Amino acid sequence: MATLRALLWLAVGAAVVAGGWLLMEPRISPPDWSAIASNPSVIGTPTDHFAYTGGEAIVSVDGSANLQIGPDDRGTLHVAVGSSGVDLPFVLRDGSPPGRALDLVSVAGKSTKTWISQPIHGDSGTGDARLPRTIAQIAGQSMFDVVIDGDRQWVGLTGVWSIADALRQADGSIRQQGLIFSPLLRDKTGFSDPTRLELTLLLYEDGPGSEVLLHLVFESVELVRSPGAT
Repeated sequence: MATLRALLWLAVGAAVVAGGWLLMEPRISPPDWSAIASNPSVIGTPTDHFAYTGGEAIVSVDGSANLQIGPDDRGTLHVAVGSSGVDLPFVLRDGSPPGRALDLVSVAGKSTKTWISQPIHGDSGTGDARLPRTIAQIAGQSMFDVVIDGDRQWVGLTGVWSIADALRQADGSIRQQGLIFSPLLRDKTGFSDPTRLELTLLLYEDGPGSEVLLHLVFESVELVRSPGAT
């Protein structure tokens, strides 16, 4: 498969109507990549964006994600999350309160960074060094627009997303044999589980390495189709 350097679309739903705008998804048939994800959690707090120890800093929410990328390198990733019980810990630069439902939309062009079947995070030089090294089936970096509670909009946020070997344990922590991960560790390997996949999305204040505005992890991922799969 090509390196996905052509147009990549990331969208929420077949059509989203919010604040007077309409987003339509491209049709893809048949896809080279097809994946669905569920059981999302919002990771961290405004002062602890990665919550390596898990626990109360991991908030389960409702939501789903659907990835479809076709042989012409065009595709969609639908992400929508919400919670009726708590406000989502999403940092807003305009000072308004957090919301309870987020729709995520990204349209990426030729400058989109993508990685297929290779290491990300840790010391790999791709992704975010504040997470341990893992192997991505498919991952990318692109710009996102965000709709909060159906009306408030943010535009142009950088995001990194991936379908990769899982990093989170059942309690939400990132650890191996009792050792909690820290970005200060010299060896950032050995924390991932190759028997499980996670879909992760990180949105940033000013690109990877800057303040994290939203950290989502979908713990249930089914990779329905991928290049070379039988």
